[in-house]
Amino acid sequence: MTALTVFLAPSGPADGVLAALTDLSAAGLVDQFAWVTDPDTATPVQSLVVVERGIAHDLALTELVTTRRITLLRICSVVPIAEGTHRLPVGAELGVTRALHSATGAAQVVRIRVALTGPAGIDGPSTALSVEGWHNVVVSPEDSRGPEFGRIPTPTEPTSIDHGRFAGPVIAGLTGLWSGIEHAPLDDAPVLPGKVIRLARSFYRKLETADVESSLRAEILAQDGRLPLPSDQRMQVVYLQDAGLAGRTMASTLWTKHSAVLRGTRLSYPTQTVETIGAWAAIKMFLGFLWASIKNAPAAWYHKVAGGLARSVAIGVQQAVFTDAPAAYEVVAHGRRANGQHAGWADIGEASDHLGGLITGTGPVHDAGTDLSGLWQDYARASMTLADAGNRTSDLPPVPVGAAVGIVHEAAGVVPGPGERFTAIPGVIGAATEIDGVDAVDALGVEDLRRRLGDLQRDPHNGLAAGSTLSALNDWQRRHSGSFGAAVGDQLAKSFAGCWSEVQGLFAKLMNAQTPPDPGSRNLGLARWVQVAVVLWLILTGVFTYLAIAEIVDWWVAPTVIVGTLIVLVVALGCAFISTQRRLFALLHQRKSVIAEHEIDLQNLRAALNDLRRLSQAYGQFLAWSRVIGGFLAAPLGPDLHRPEQVLHISRGMPMSTSVGVARPAEAEIATIAGHLRRDLFRPGWLTRSWEDLITRAAPPQPGARDLGVGASPLWSERGRRSGSQLDRFSTAVHTGAVTSSGADVVWQHALDLLAGPMGTLVPRLLASVQPIDRVETTIDEFLGGIDRPTEPSGSFSTDLLTDGAIMDAVAKVDIDYRRAQRWGLGIICAATQLSDAFTADHLVTVGDQTPRADTDWAAPQPIESGFGVSRNGQDPTGAPGPATRPDEFRAPEPGRGFEF
Repeated sequence: MTALTVFLAPSGPADGVLAALTDLSAAGLVDQFAWVTDPDTATPVQSLVVVERGIAHDLALTELVTTRRITLLRICSVVPIAEGTHRLPVGAELGVTRALHSATGAAQVVRIRVALTGPAGIDGPSTALSVEGWHNVVVSPEDSRGPEFGRIPTPTEPTSIDHGRFAGPVIAGLTGLWSGIEHAPLDDAPVLPGKVIRLARSFYRKLETADVESSLRAEILAQDGRLPLPSDQRMQVVYLQDAGLAGRTMASTLWTKHSAVLRGTRLSYPTQTVETIGAWAAIKMFLGFLWASIKNAPAAWYHKVAGGLARSVAIGVQQAVFTDAPAAYEVVAHGRRANGQHAGWADIGEASDHLGGLITGTGPVHDAGTDLSGLWQDYARASMTLADAGNRTSDLPPVPVGAAVGIVHEAAGVVPGPGERFTAIPGVIGAATEIDGVDAVDALGVEDLRRRLGDLQRDPHNGLAAGSTLSALNDWQRRHSGSFGAAVGDQLAKSFAGCWSEVQGLFAKLMNAQTPPDPGSRNLGLARWVQVAVVLWLILTGVFTYLAIAEIVDWWVAPTVIVGTLIVLVVALGCAFISTQRRLFALLHQRKSVIAEHEIDLQNLRAALNDLRRLSQAYGQFLAWSRVIGGFLAAPLGPDLHRPEQVLHISRGMPMSTSVGVARPAEAEIATIAGHLRRDLFRPGWLTRSWEDLITRAAPPQPGARDLGVGASPLWSERGRRSGSQLDRFSTAVHTGAVTSSGADVVWQHALDLLAGPMGTLVPRLLASVQPIDRVETTIDEFLGGIDRPTEPSGSFSTDLLTDGAIMDAVAKVDIDYRRAQRWGLGIICAATQLSDAFTADHLVTVGDQTPRADTDWAAPQPIESGFGVSRNGQDPTGAPGPATRPDEFRAPEPGRGFEF
C-alpha cells in the first residue's frame, strides 16, 4: 500500500509543527509528507510543499498524482486553539480533502484533525475542535518518558516552537509517519459518530546499532587467507597436518574418476605369426603373374601386391604435413612456432586439431570441443570439500583423520589464488621472454618460463638477471607445489607432455615408412620366358589348327596337341614360378605385417592427436577454473562493502517521549559473541551457497533448462584460458578482483537470522548499554520505557485540560493503546500511541473560565450557621479562627460535621 500524508495548516503557531517534522525528516525518522499552508475555498490547490529527507520543495499536484500510485491518503488538519489565532475554515478543509481525493483516486482516505493547546485550557470556541466524519484529536499537553512514567506539563503559554517540539512527534505517530515501522493507529480505526474528541499522546524509540553491527560484522567476516574451522554436532572437523598429502590424495581420486580425459584408447600391434599360403591363393597369384607377364607389366603387378599400401600410407602422411599444414607440423613435431620461438600448450593444441582433420581426411573443421563439465564440477566440489569438509559427492568425500574429517588450514593449500602468482620478473626479462607472470598451478607455464629463462641465460646482457629470476622461480615453485590445484595440474601437464611425445614419435615413424623394393632381374627374366612360351604355344596352336582343317592330320590330333602343350606349358611355368618366387612369398608376408603395423600407427596417431587436442582444451579450462576457485577461496565471503549510513542526530530539543539511542557494548563482548556466531555460521559445506551464487550470477542457466541449479550454468562447458570465451573473461575478472563473491552479505544475513532466532539470547548482551542522544547512558529497558511490548490499555492522561466533571467521568483514562515494534538490524524501532475515550468539547477547561475546580484553592461564600459546630469556611462558630480546609469530594462525611459542599 502506497500512502501519502498531507497536512493542512494555517500560518502561525502550526509553522512550528512543520519545522519539527522537517527536522525529524532530516534525521531520517519520518517518511515523506506534504504540507499545504492557508488553503481556501476560492482557490483550488495547485501545488504542495513536499518534504523528504529534510528537504522541502514545491511540487505541482498534477505531477504528484501522475508520477506515483497512491492507495491511501491521509489528510491531517492542524488546528491551533488560542484566542486570536487564525484557523482554517471547515469549508476549506473539506474542499481540499475532496480535491486531493479526486486527484489521487486513493481507495482509502483517513481524515484527522489535531488540535494544539496548552495545559491552561483551550483559548477560543470549543466548536472549532470537532467536525463530524473526522478523527478529532487534542494533543495532551504533557511530556513523559513512557506510559508508566511520571509526566510534566508542557509550557502554559506554548509558542510555535513548543507546539513543534511536543506536538510534532504525537502528530507523526497519529499519521503513520515514523520511518521503518508500520505504525498508523487511525488507518483502520472507525470514525466516532457525532462531534466528539479524544486526547492523544505518543511515544517513540529508535535504537541505532550501526556501530555495533559494524564491529560485529568485522569480527565475523574477518578474512586473512585462513579458512575457518567448521563445527558440527555429528562429526569433528580438524585442520590437516599434511595438506600436501591430502591434496595429492584428492587429486588422485579425481583423476581416477575422470581417467578417460587423460588418455583415450589405443590399438595394440598384432602378434607376429607364420601364415601359410593356400593352394588357391597361390594359383590366383600365379594366374595374376601370367596375365601381368602377357601384358608386359610384371613390375606393376609386383608393386601392387608387395608394397602399394605402405607407399600410400607414407605418401598420405607426407602430403598432409608438408603440403597442407607445414607450420602446424613444425609446431607439433618440433615445438617451434613460425618465428622460431618455443610453442606453448595452446599452440600445440591448435596445431594438433588442424593436423587431425587433415590426416583423417575430413579437412579443417570447426571443433565444438569435448564436454568436460563433469570434470570441472568435480574439481570445484573437491576444492570446496578440502576447504569446508562438506560431503558433496560420494566419489570425493572429505579427508578422514581418524574419526574426524580434516580441512586445509590455508586457502592457498587448496587452490592458490591471485596472491600466490609468480610476478617477480624484471621488466627487461619479461620483455625478452614475453611473460609477465605465471600462476601457481600452471605447470606447463612454469616449464615454458624456465625454458625461456634458460635460453636467455646465454645472453651476455640479460644472463645474470635471467639466472636470478630462474632461481626465484624455483624457490617459488617449491613453496606452492603441494596444493591440491598444483597436484591436479601436474597430472594434467604430465599427460599432455606424454601425449605430445607420443604424437612426435608416431609422426617420425610414419614419415619414414620404407617403400617396397624393385622386383629385380630374376623376376623380370621369368616374365620374359612366359612371354616367349606363350608366343610359341600360340604358333603351335595355329599350325595344328591349319593341319586339322586341311585334313593333313586327323581331327583329334590338333586338340590333343594344343591342350597337351598348354598343360605342359602351365605346369612348367608354375614350377618355375614357385621355384623362383619364394623370395616374393616371404616379402609378401613381411610387407603384410609392416602394412598392418602402419595402419595401427595411423589410427593411434589420429587418437593421439585427438587426445592432444582434448588435453590442450582441458588444460586451458583447468587454468581458468583454478583462477575462479583460487580467487573465490582467497576471499570466500567477498569484500565487505557495507558501510554504515551516516545519519543526522537531533542533539537537543527532543521531548522525553521521543528518543534516539546508540548501543554501546564492550569490545570484549563483541568478540565473544562473534565467536559464538562463527561456530554456528561456518558448518561443513558452508561455502556452497556463496560459490553457487557466484557462478549463477556470472552465467545463469539458459531459459527453459530442465535443471536450474548451478550445474546447468553454461560456464562449465566454455573454453578456458587464452580463448576469449565467457569463462576466460570471468576467470580473469575473479582473478583481478573485478568480480567477487557476495558471501559477506549472505553470511551476515544468516548471522542476523541466528540473532533473531535460536541465538536471540545474545542480543541483550550487545544492547545492554544504551547512550541516548543528549542524555546520560542507561540500560536498554530504561531507554525503551516498556513501549516495545504490547499491553492492555492502562493509565491515564494529564487532567490539567479536563474539567472536574470530565475527571469524575474518567475521561482521562487510556482507552486505546496502539503499539508496534520493528527490528532494524540488531536495533529496534518502536512506537506507542494512546487515545482516550471520546468526549464532547465541554469537558475541556477554557482559558479564563472561573469555574472552581476541586484541585485548586477557591474562596467560599460566607458560611451559614449549622448545627454541627463547624462553619463552612473552616472557622469555629464562636469566631475563633480554625484551620482552613479544602473539601475532598471522595472523603466520607465525618460524624458530627455533616456534609460539606
